[in-house]
Amino acid sequence: MDNFPTSSPLSPTQLANGQESSTAKLVRTPLWQALPELLHYEERIKLSYERAKSIVQYYRLTTEDVLHLSERYWRFNSDPILALDGSAGTLLTIHYNLCLGTIVRCLKNRPDLQPIVDKLLSFEWNGQYCLTELGHGLDVINMETRATLLPDGSFELHTPNDLAAKYMPPTSPSGYPCIAVVHARLFVSGKDRGPKVFLVQLHDGRNMNSGVVSKVLAPRGSARPVKHCLTYFNHVHLPASALLNDLGKSEVSRETFFDNIYRVITGTISMGALAVSSMRIASYVAARYSLRRHVIDASTKLPRPIMSFSTQYTPILSAIAQSLVFRVFADYCHSIFVNAEDPTMKHFIAAVMKTTTIKANYATTIELGDRCGAQGLAEVNQMSVLHADGRGAAIAEGDILVISIRFAMDLLRQRIAVPPYLHPSSLLARYERSLITSLRASLADAVSYRDQSIDTAVLPLCQPLIEAIGARLAYEAASGSIDEDVLDLFVASTIRKDAAWYALNEGLDTGTQARMEAEAARKLLPRLDMLLDMLEVEPYVVAPIVSDAKWNRYVDSLDTYGESLTVMSSTAVGGE
Repeated sequence: MDNFPTSSPLSPTQLANGQESSTAKLVRTPLWQALPELLHYEERIKLSYERAKSIVQYYRLTTEDVLHLSERYWRFNSDPILALDGSAGTLLTIHYNLCLGTIVRCLKNRPDLQPIVDKLLSFEWNGQYCLTELGHGLDVINMETRATLLPDGSFELHTPNDLAAKYMPPTSPSGYPCIAVVHARLFVSGKDRGPKVFLVQLHDGRNMNSGVVSKVLAPRGSARPVKHCLTYFNHVHLPASALLNDLGKSEVSRETFFDNIYRVITGTISMGALAVSSMRIASYVAARYSLRRHVIDASTKLPRPIMSFSTQYTPILSAIAQSLVFRVFADYCHSIFVNAEDPTMKHFIAAVMKTTTIKANYATTIELGDRCGAQGLAEVNQMSVLHADGRGAAIAEGDILVISIRFAMDLLRQRIAVPPYLHPSSLLARYERSLITSLRASLADAVSYRDQSIDTAVLPLCQPLIEAIGARLAYEAASGSIDEDVLDLFVASTIRKDAAWYALNEGLDTGTQARMEAEAARKLLPRLDMLLDMLEVEPYVVAPIVSDAKWNRYVDSLDTYGESLTVMSSTAVGGE
């Protein structure tokens, strides 16, 4: 981050490790240290908003950055600070990508929007995005929220029934004035002109605007708290300038709708970057804990680090290898995304990246959390919350199952094509081609695309197909820039996702596959410290289990009952 401005109150690295700055104490305090002080839900929400503002002040993204997904914008999306505090990450993803990203597309023809953009760029205002409805999740094109054109050219925005409530965006008062991009059906003289985009002021930071109602939903289990809401509009009056489209009815309504929600596509690729950051942090935490934690060796009666067991170092090193490869893969996908002119190809690449990395993050955070025993369950040690935040990311900006089905079917029907094979003889390339060939044969045997056989034989394999494409592309993107031993472990840890195919088609039985991965991991074990440095996440790791010093500070911060006990600090031995 050397090329970024450093005069802001707090850099992401300082934010992560709690260095002193002029920023409020809530911002500079790592979350695990803040827990004893900030016991209340509201205080944790406040912490995330202050962190979000500090990140905005550090990156200082411009209109051009947001509009064109510049390298600076991608660095922001790839910063592990967004995974450290998933609430701040959620707020900023909505704020920058969905809200600001939609508005800046209109600036060329709407210079009157510039003052609003300026307030959002500085986080003087918080931006939200109201698209999904309670009764119309992925079927959002059939939204029911209505905007009626009035005789004077203004509009009336209204939620006609409970199922039309906008679902999820944190629209309740937050201390920052809030403006939202709201999608609603436009009615002119009683006739439906289809979904349109409106700009709506929701609250002044403390009080909701007249007619706008926000109901705070219960928190997501285990995830960082974000005040997700149900949002209703009760005959809200909007000026004529609130409409960001034209009044006309589109001749190609479906295409126009997807153009209106174009920033959801850029959000898809952003969610993939967030997953990679999460994997990097989880890998680092598990490795450091496993080096620190010792058990007594029954044969020598001496302490032995649990990292010395293959059942520990194999999954950890495999996760590190995947993290390093997927980091290169993410940059590769960003390059394709910004340079592709075809919107369908952009969305395809974003879908491949998000699906592949999100699924890998699922497996990583669960498996490595288990390898940290009971301590892996604690929120302060980051594993469980990284997993929970990842579940939210999997649904946001395109549910990974649904986008996988869409693009797998387009691929099988030859409406789109995968990027060219750079290493066509590799194991991952052969697997991908075999899966495509098999599924196309199943498709050809069906009477129609609505045939029951498609539902049972093709749809369940659409997501694995997209993951296979992602794994192959990741391998090829990293070839030549990542150590061959790391690539070997990446491949070995990837083929176990479909162990049966590799056994039947490549002669690699289960035992051989297990040995491939374990031996590749053992080869890298002596270089563990170097690999951990390559993850570049130490400042973002606040889990107390990674070192004796952090653990002791954490224990000292806990509420204590009874007389104090003087104990001698030692390397972790025994217990969980």
